[in-house]
Amino acid sequence: MSAATIRLPLLAQRLAVTATVRRALSTASRPFHVTFSELAGPLSPECVATITMACAKANSFDPAALQGLSHALAQVEARVGVRGLVLQSGTAGFFSAGFSLPVFHGIAQADFERLWALSRDVFRRLYALPVPSIALIDGHALGLGCALAMACQHRYAVRSPGLIGLNEVAVGLPVPQWLAERFRDLTSLRTAEELLSTGASLSVARAQPLGLVDAVFDSSDDVAAAAHTRLRQYATAPRAAQAKTLEALRRDYLARFDADCERDTDQLWRAVGSSDTQTIIQDAIARLAKRRPSKSAA
Repeated sequence: MSAATIRLPLLAQRLAVTATVRRALSTASRPFHVTFSELAGPLSPECVATITMACAKANSFDPAALQGLSHALAQVEARVGVRGLVLQSGTAGFFSAGFSLPVFHGIAQADFERLWALSRDVFRRLYALPVPSIALIDGHALGLGCALAMACQHRYAVRSPGLIGLNEVAVGLPVPQWLAERFRDLTSLRTAEELLSTGASLSVARAQPLGLVDAVFDSSDDVAAAAHTRLRQYATAPRAAQAKTLEALRRDYLARFDADCERDTDQLWRAVGSSDTQTIIQDAIARLAKRRPSKSAA
């Protein structure tokens, strides 16, 4: 889908421009910035929430960054009248490069379990929001970055050299079952087996026909305007009925997600803590140190 083929209401275009300016001005000093745009004027209680990520060089995640995203989600969850969420990046060239690899190098089991619990919690809360959500992808979305985008109901992307994918296997980590299931549900079993088993990443143009990306646009302003237009359309439905329907659709997946917590954590720790994986991670960190800008790979 090209932006040239879409008619965007004037208000949506203004929202996109406002979001772009606000992002540029506000994210330099705030790793996670939350804004709320009223849907029907300044006195309306209904709004669209936007979380802008701008942490580290590539929006790579360590425990502090995950806590920051958790706090941003808490602001959205606490706000009355939210009818939709936009998750976007304020970092050029990256939606998010995923976990910062040095976090895993030599990590103790207790520290890993806390980190993994926090990452699972952020994914779950994003996925379980009772409102439609759209990830705006402008640049690389790898590993945890791809997972966060997949937690959203839609993924809109800017045509760019950025890659999207779950590349855990490339650094010696198995893709968790709950994440593999979400990837499979968005694409297909055949696609999931082919891509996840090798840690492959795709351009957004290749990801779109597979279902991993919903729409591709020519600029960041176009993709932001389209996202706000789509969320405004969703907001025309009765709030309570929409929320209950989304809850019903997601209930079975979340039940499996919760039931799998202990096994999932144990499996990932055994992988992260193994000497083979630690060697792979150490080698990957050394390679990344020779390149700029650096990219996380998990």
